Amino acid sequence: MGEDRTDASALLRAAEAAAPAGIAFLDGELRFVRCNAAFEAITGEPAASLAGRTAADALPGADELVRALRDVRETGSPVADLRIDATQGGRRRRWRADCAPTPDGVCLFLSDVTEQETAAALRDALMRDMAEGLYTVDGTGRLTSMNRAASQMLGWAESELLGRSVHEFVHRPGGPAGVDECALRRPAAMTDEVFVRKDGSSFQVMCSVAPLHEGAGDPGAVVTFRDVTAARKADLEAHHDQKLESLGRLSAGLAHEINTPIQFVGDNTRFLADAYQDMWQLLMVYRECLAPDLGEVAWDERTARAREAEEKADVEYLVAEIPAAVRQTLDGVERVASLVRAMKSFSYKDTVEQSYADLNEAIRTTLTVARNEVKYVADVTLDLAELPEVLCHRGDLNQVFLNLLVNAADAMEGRDERGRILISTRLEGPDVVIRVTDDGSGIPEHIRQSIFDPFFTTKGVGKGSGQGLALARAVVDRHGGSIDVESAPGRGTTFTLHLPVNGRQDA
Repeated sequence: MGEDRTDASALLRAAEAAAPAGIAFLDGELRFVRCNAAFEAITGEPAASLAGRTAADALPGADELVRALRDVRETGSPVADLRIDATQGGRRRRWRADCAPTPDGVCLFLSDVTEQETAAALRDALMRDMAEGLYTVDGTGRLTSMNRAASQMLGWAESELLGRSVHEFVHRPGGPAGVDECALRRPAAMTDEVFVRKDGSSFQVMCSVAPLHEGAGDPGAVVTFRDVTAARKADLEAHHDQKLESLGRLSAGLAHEINTPIQFVGDNTRFLADAYQDMWQLLMVYRECLAPDLGEVAWDERTARAREAEEKADVEYLVAEIPAAVRQTLDGVERVASLVRAMKSFSYKDTVEQSYADLNEAIRTTLTVARNEVKYVADVTLDLAELPEVLCHRGDLNQVFLNLLVNAADAMEGRDERGRILISTRLEGPDVVIRVTDDGSGIPEHIRQSIFDPFFTTKGVGKGSGQGLALARAVVDRHGGSIDVESAPGRGTTFTLHLPVNGRQDA
């Protein structure tokens, strides 16, 4: 029997030593008898210094715990899940205490739950006060929790959706993918989606998906999202405003470009009308000279009349100028027609889906439309390599090319000599690379990082809205490409666009 007690005592002490929770035994006077290593770590007191000391002396500031120990000793009833604020090493801590009576006194179980309660408080704050929507799913895509913002945006209460497949209620039936292929099942730093509310209405969101590991099996996920419908509407309005600004500048330039050929077409048409009258009068003289009713009028007199009429009409001048006037008129008509074709191509209205387009032709068209913006300040050279057609939104890229070309022209203003603009295209691997280089004033280094920010501009009041480069970057980003700038003050600037030939799948 003695050996059994010895073995049981050894087993108990081994269990105490291995237990993750702090365990301490106190006698009837609430003096510490012994404690395990976990108790030492939690309280910051070695077992040797605790032995023989009362709980009130060894645990200063833990009055509530001391009262609980006394109640257990006096009533013989355990106390469970008592939460205590304590100080250890100058740091505020949160303890959980469980007390149980023993034949000789009280057994105290102590756990440090500071991190757990902090995490729980953080989770509660996120679920209650976070402005972005947040929900979690298990490995099969079924909802395990949802915060208040997500509930408000989606129109569902958390209790209505727990255990249901998220894919079924945030996407319309027959949506972009099945539940297993849903983009929300895969980790992603940021992705565009369209969510559906309980009432059937839809809204645009920006999502972030992170894996969530809980126990064994397939990991779940944490999905955060925010409603970007208003922001996208504002972007569209800004894009529209920027297009209106560009249209205003282009309209004046196009009016001038069209007015020049129209003017000489009109002048030549009036000249041809006058020449027609002169030739008609000459023809009438010829007919009179050949008419039989002149009778015996001598041939010399007839030829004299004809010669006088030819001199009056200035036949040699008409013979030389009429063909030239016709050529100039046809050239003017063709110039107007080419401007109309370019404007029609430039203002091409994109469909929702991308389509393949010739970017070299888009650049030529943009240059034709913007010629009046450039021709007085710079000479433009095109170095266009042979390119495959690119899957893109052509109308949006036309706007990007226009912004870069106009910016290059603006960089030449105030110079005595004409500037130079070089536009080149190359195929580099899977990308088409477009470079727009000018030898203008350049961009100071301290503002170079700001030029793509919305509404940032160095132009004078009424000259620019600061939206052109911001929208250019947004358009290029939507195409899965990039736009970079290199510049040296006083030497010029190069904007480089990389656009994937095969485009980027629309969200």
